Amino acid sequence: MALHFAREEYATRQRAVLTAMADSGLDALLMFKPESQYWTTGFDSFGYCFFQCLL
Repeated sequence: MALHFAREEYATRQRAVLTAMADSGLDALLMFKPESQYWTTGFDSFGYCFFQCLL
């Protein structure tokens, strides 16, 4: 799968999510909104037609 943004941007986004999780005391995070999944991973899906969850 090709990223829709630079690897450095991907790493920055991943760190932001992991930092926010740690600050909130979370061990896991469920993402249901396709926008959140796309922002975090760059995966562009048919999430509006088919239910998806990112763990």
